[in-house]
Amino acid sequence: MSDTQQNPPPADDRPARHEKRHRILQATAVLPSLCTTLNAISGFGAIHFAFKARFDLVDGTVIQAVPADPKNLMIAAGLIFLAMFFDMLDGRLARMTRKTSEFGAQLDSLCDAVSFGVAPAVLMLQAVAPMFVYFRVEKEVLGAGLSLDRLVWCVAAVYMSCAVLRLARFNVENAPDESAHMSFKGLPSPGAAAAVAAMTMLYAWLETLEKRPFSEDTLRGIAIVLLPAVTLLVGLLMVSRFRYPHVVNQYIRGKRSFMYLVQLVILLLVGLIWPFVIVAAVIMFYVLLGPVGAIVRRARHRTT
Repeated sequence: MSDTQQNPPPADDRPARHEKRHRILQATAVLPSLCTTLNAISGFGAIHFAFKARFDLVDGTVIQAVPADPKNLMIAAGLIFLAMFFDMLDGRLARMTRKTSEFGAQLDSLCDAVSFGVAPAVLMLQAVAPMFVYFRVEKEVLGAGLSLDRLVWCVAAVYMSCAVLRLARFNVENAPDESAHMSFKGLPSPGAAAAVAAMTMLYAWLETLEKRPFSEDTLRGIAIVLLPAVTLLVGLLMVSRFRYPHVVNQYIRGKRSFMYLVQLVILLLVGLIWPFVIVAAVIMFYVLLGPVGAIVRRARHRTT
């Protein structure tokens, strides 16, 4: 008997692998995937309105608007918050229906990269860049050929890169079990995007007020420094190892005391009076919770 008869060649398993992959795609849950896609569509809409904020029409001619149109900035920021809603909803639906899958996880990361990585960076750029024209900032002011507008672009690029790295790390370390979603290592990308969107929305709202707490030049001077600084801060916090609580799982789910409910209702009512101020303050409080909490825990450890 020949060697080929004794040891027949292994069968080609490529068709089997193809069929298995095809079956996985067929079994993908529609509703969570639809919510995830709506997340990306909201992020794409935010990018569209962020770019639209830079331009205006005068007699049918497109000219640069200085400063950026506050209404379009607010719409773009609002669409980022809408993307956060769909991002929260798709994961909840997938775990409730036990339809978590590798396809859903990859789709979620791709959509998050658009809505919480690219869109906030573009929003900050389009809000800040026209101010350089408004203040007539000289191009070469930092030396070594580095201009302020290029520096702000680098800040946006750092934020976007950190968001993508944060999402990739989350995919590796994430567990589908609901009990594993009580806290995060590093600022979650939706939280970082919310900080940029909230601060931009606050600035745009102040621009629309007839009676501002600051003069026009002072407000725009603060924004030209504060918005890139917040963007850089939350970008670096995303790739940090600071521990952040899961807001829904730790503070909203489950049974709480009656006074806890009263405090939440009061906070919501105050938020209705000054919505943009309260939202920005609460989100920035959450952003600082990671490093401040780490400092407090280290101080307590040294005293014990």
